[in-house]
Order: sequence, then C-alpha cells, then structure tokens
Amino acid sequence: MALYHFNVTQVSRGKGQSSVASASYISGEKLYDKYYGKTHDYTYKEGVLYSEVLLPAYAPERLKDRETLWNEVEEVEKHPKAQLCYSFNFALQNELSYEENEEIAKRFIKENFLSRGMIVDYAIHNPSRNDNVPNPHVHMLIPIRPLNKDGTWGQKQRREYIFDEYNNPVLDDKGKQKFNAVPTTDWGSPETLNEWRKNYADIFNEAFEKKGLDCRIDHRSFAELGLDILPTIHEGPHVRAMEAKGVRTEIGDHNRQIKQLNKLLIKLADKFCNVFDWLSAFLKECKEKKVYAPGLDRLLNDYYDKRYHNAWSKKAKIANIKERSNVILFLEQHHISSFEELEAFVKNSYSKVNSLEKDIKAKSSRVNDINEAFHYLEMYQKTLPIYEELNKKFFNASKDKFKSEHSKEINQYHLSKRKIAEFWGDAEHDWKRLREEQKQLSTELDTMKLTCKDLEAIASKAYKIRCITEASLEEVQVKEHQKVQERTPGKKRSHDMER
Repeated sequence: MALYHFNVTQVSRGKGQSSVASASYISGEKLYDKYYGKTHDYTYKEGVLYSEVLLPAYAPERLKDRETLWNEVEEVEKHPKAQLCYSFNFALQNELSYEENEEIAKRFIKENFLSRGMIVDYAIHNPSRNDNVPNPHVHMLIPIRPLNKDGTWGQKQRREYIFDEYNNPVLDDKGKQKFNAVPTTDWGSPETLNEWRKNYADIFNEAFEKKGLDCRIDHRSFAELGLDILPTIHEGPHVRAMEAKGVRTEIGDHNRQIKQLNKLLIKLADKFCNVFDWLSAFLKECKEKKVYAPGLDRLLNDYYDKRYHNAWSKKAKIANIKERSNVILFLEQHHISSFEELEAFVKNSYSKVNSLEKDIKAKSSRVNDINEAFHYLEMYQKTLPIYEELNKKFFNASKDKFKSEHSKEINQYHLSKRKIAEFWGDAEHDWKRLREEQKQLSTELDTMKLTCKDLEAIASKAYKIRCITEASLEEVQVKEHQKVQERTPGKKRSHDMER
C-alpha cells in the first residue's frame, strides 16, 4: 500500500543536538565532532543502503567531505542554542524497485533543493523490522545557513528597522531601535514546505501512473483531510533504553496503543474517502450524461450470478453463495437499497469517525498530561533526598562540592517541583484520584479503539460493495451501448454499405 510520509524538523544545539552526530547517524559513518570534542560512531548501524553529499555548482569541493561540511556548520554557528540544519525524512514506496526509488529520490532532491542552492547530505535506509515489511526511506540534512556564491557562509536573516508614520525610528524600552528579523531565504516558510510536500507526492504519483498502478499518495495534512491524528508521549532516552532491552514501560505501552489507533483511523478514513469520491462521481455522471444506472440489487445479482456460473469447484460456488448472503444482509442491516442511501450512509459514518477522533484526541491529551505529571512525581521523589542532603551542609565548601557532584539530580529536583506545580496549579495534589482518572481514561480509549475496528469493518464492506457494483455496472453499460448502436438506423445503413 502506497505510503505518504514527509517530515521535517530542525537539529538544534539548544536541544543538545549536533549536526555532526546527525550526519554520522544517517550515513552510518564514524565522524569526529570538533565542537564537542568527541567521535560519533554509527558504523555498526544496519540498513544504510546509500549516502552522498550533493552540492550546488558553486560550492567548494571541500564540502563534499561529510566531516568537513558539518564541522564547518558547527563552527560558523556561534550561539549556544543555534539552529544548525533541517532534518528531512521521507518514505520511499514498496510498489517501486530500489533502482526506481533511488532515481526518483535523487531527481526530487535536485529539482527541489539543489535548485535553491541548498547543500544536501542524504542517505537511503531500509532497516529490518519485526513484521518483515520493507521500510525504505530517505534522510536528508540541509544546513539552515545558506552558502554564498563565493563559497563562504551567508546570513540566516537580516534586520528590517521599524519607523513610524513620520519616518522616525521606533525605539524599545532600552532606547534601541526596533527591528524585524527577516529570513534571507524562503526555506523555512510554510508555503515552501507545502510546495515540497506536494512535489513529493506528485513525483511518486507520476511514477505510479507510468507503471499502471492505481495507488496514489496525498500531500495534504491530516487536518486538511479532516483527521485529528493523536499525539504520542515523548519517551526520552531512559524509556527508549528500557524498551530496547525488552522492558515494557507505561509510556511505551501508551504510545503503542496510540500508534495502532492512528493506523486504524487513517485506514478507515482513507476507505471512507474512496467510497465517497466514487459515489459522488458516479451519481454526477448518471445525472449529467443520463447513463443507464440500474439499482444495487440488479448489479449485485448480475455480479454474483456470473461468479457462480464461472466457478470451477463446488467449494467456490458455496463461498460465492455465502459472500452474496453477507452482502445482502449488510445492506438490509443498514437499510441501504439505492446509491443515494449508500452515499448518505457513508457521509454519516464519516461524521461519526470525525466525532470519535476529536473525543479520542481530547482524552489522549489528558492522558499525556497525567503521564507527564507522574513522570515528574517519580523524578521528584527520587531527587528529594539528595536536595535534603544538600540543605544539611553547613559549610560553603562542602555545599559547593556536593552541588558539583550532584548538579544533575539537583536540577532535576527543581525541574520536577516546578512541573508538578504547573500541573496542579491551585488544586490539591490528589495523586490517588489522578491515578484513577488515568485508568478510567485508558479504559475509555480501549473501548474507542474497539469501536474504530467495528467502523473499519463497516467501511471495508462498503468499499467492497462499491468495487462489485462498479464492475457490474461497467458490463451493463457496455451492453446497453451496444443495444443503442444496433437500434441506430444510420449505423445500420453504414454497415450495409460496407458489406
């Protein structure tokens, strides 16, 4: 099944990140980081199929070397919280071969990024997974700071000073002239990102069409498609380490539940959209072109009659009868006897899905907040004894030494105390009641998940009926067209003259 995935984030020093470390990770190489004075080694990483640094024509050849490139980026960025580079991740498609994916990825990069003067360090990954489903994708790192035509690093932004209506400088509280920081490129604008997202979908849809495949991907966001996808909780290095060792955690279990639910919602909405789009197009064609459109019962009977007569075995005939009965029962249960009623049914079902998604999103957000509160409670309880031990120190020398040795724990104590205060506000800290609320919400989310499965089954059935009726309708229309041609006098005379 074709998959749309196109994501971009920023690698930021303020988050403790390093562009050299990120480059080491995507390329599976060993790189030395001059800024932090350490070596990042990902040579053991599996699934890295290809990596390359692509430069615009005017870029100096030295930047072709990955270690040189990213150490220069680290060096030119002086701020301790500097934003270093964009990190892109987009999916390749299992419907295409590796060679086709590689060619399309490189073309997409050249047309959309190199053409803007961007330096692109990219790699193709296809890591092994437990479900044995291929997951080919591309990682790209692109410096945020542009490169000048002379090979030097440019500016990220420029100042536009503010003047009043009399052309006098507008000053701030400190007497300095106010200004707006204007980016020197459009790389970070929402419009540019949306253009890239659309171009990514277009280039793969073009490849699907050339291969005669029916699958397509859509660049529109889930919100634009009417889907409220649920957020997962940030796991952090400790949780990820435990999960990697096979130790299940509460946050990990919650995220697995959310990811599974999101898959169900996306799949369900996709099928609803397909059914709705087909019905709208079909009814419009029937109305405008006066196409012969028999009822659902006629189309279904024709389809299953033909399948029954063409069946080679008794087993196949019995399976055909069972399937026919199930379809009829489905239509009767939902009181569907015409295309118009089926369309109304699809619209109503989709409305229920939207309502359910919003409810799930609200409850999930609350669960996230509660889980985070318990996380900081655990941190507080763990670091409180260390903070109390610090307060027992009477001499500054011993106190400073203790602070230096336990700075991490003391910082965590203050952080957790502040976060807990922010969560509760003026309310009483009733952790027992909060735990009960957490369990209640988890139970409700489980019920909603089951509801989604039921709705998915209904949508799948409707989608199958759509395919059946479409195939049957096409045959009926061909026959009707042939009858019209035979009854047309002009056509008959032309045929007689040819004889």
